[in-house]
Amino acid sequence: MTSKINAQAKQIIDTYGKTPSNELVLMPSDLVEKMPRLYTQDGKGKAAIVYAHLFGPSGDWWLTEVNEDGTEAFGFVRLAVMPDCAELGYISITELQELVDSEFIAKKDIRFLIEREKNWEPCTLGDVMKNSKK
Repeated sequence: MTSKINAQAKQIIDTYGKTPSNELVLMPSDLVEKMPRLYTQDGKGKAAIVYAHLFGPSGDWWLTEVNEDGTEAFGFVRLAVMPDCAELGYISITELQELVDSEFIAKKDIRFLIEREKNWEPCTLGDVMKNSKK
């Protein structure tokens, strides 16, 4: 089983090694422009709209709002090491991007691969919370 995982990891690393680095930009400017700014969905609760989904071996981040620079967001997080402790909160996009750049790209450590779901369709936070438990 471990050799199969290692083969999959090598394939992913090889693919991204040949892909332009902008493929691993978590918050491209066009997405930042489309998303609401921090605090604009306050009070909406589960009716807030999720505009982006980031994912990787370490967890999932569903983003509802972002600051104007795309460096900080608010959303729902479910970390792989603590799946029962999913929570709403602020997310440092800068820190996630640094992990991708310094650990995955530079050191080829698959544990730090974080991607943005390119075909994500906005939906309510309630739908995400319900479906992420599966």
